[in-house]
Amino acid sequence: MNPYRVLAAVAADWSRLGPYLTSGSGPRSGSAGAAGATDDSPAVAPAGLSSVLRSLRSLRSMERHAPGRAATADETARFVLALLPPAEAERLVAGRPGRLAGTLEGGTLEAGVLESGVLGDGVPGDGVPEGGVPEGGTPASETFAGFTAADLAFLLLDGNPMVGPLLGPVRERLLSYPMLDDWAAEAHARTPGLIRLRGESDARAVDRIPSFQFGDAAIPWPVVVTVNGLLDAARDPWGAADWWLSANGYLGVAPAELLGGGSGQDGQLIGTARYLVEGE
Repeated sequence: MNPYRVLAAVAADWSRLGPYLTSGSGPRSGSAGAAGATDDSPAVAPAGLSSVLRSLRSLRSMERHAPGRAATADETARFVLALLPPAEAERLVAGRPGRLAGTLEGGTLEAGVLESGVLGDGVPGDGVPEGGVPEGGTPASETFAGFTAADLAFLLLDGNPMVGPLLGPVRERLLSYPMLDDWAAEAHARTPGLIRLRGESDARAVDRIPSFQFGDAAIPWPVVVTVNGLLDAARDPWGAADWWLSANGYLGVAPAELLGGGSGQDGQLIGTARYLVEGE
């Protein structure tokens, strides 16, 4: 069993397999993947999910070549497998991920990956050439269909849906913009109407607050708070951040570039956001 690919495959099929982990109501853990469990096995104790979370945090905190990382990955994969139905766990352990009908990417992964993806050690099948290192530096042997074990950490530890080959790069791009420092972020921990992007620091989740939302006095632009409300940034902060920081065909520039331009541009920003939400 390649534990990194097992974890990556669970992330790739999160919408289908995730509920077994988040509820902590999988079958009682047994051998690898709870292979001996039956459908009427008692539900796992809450400690089952706690073990997954603790082990996943530990794995995320380790550098790629850190001593004990492989053992921690193996432990994490076994904890995860123990929370899955026996048939799903056995499929992953055997290296037969099958068709990922419920992926975050809407089931749009390449057919060859869906049918022939393999989770065994060093065997291709994730869309990355054997021995290659995809963008981001994760070896092909630790990925599945463009997903990684780190993606499972984002999903399970942080509740962050920005993972995988399509949304992961968007997450990294948005987090690369200037953010408030730790002191300022703490000062605005309870300020309403702001975009907060869930990131990580030393294996713990932290809120990153994009600094474009503030004027020179470290006070949020009123128009930002208004537009964030229209965009429902509390529910979808990543989508709201992408709107502010990406080129807008109607405005001609990224909306964030118009902040501080006066009431006329503020009205244009509000109108553009309202048009996006309400349509024609």
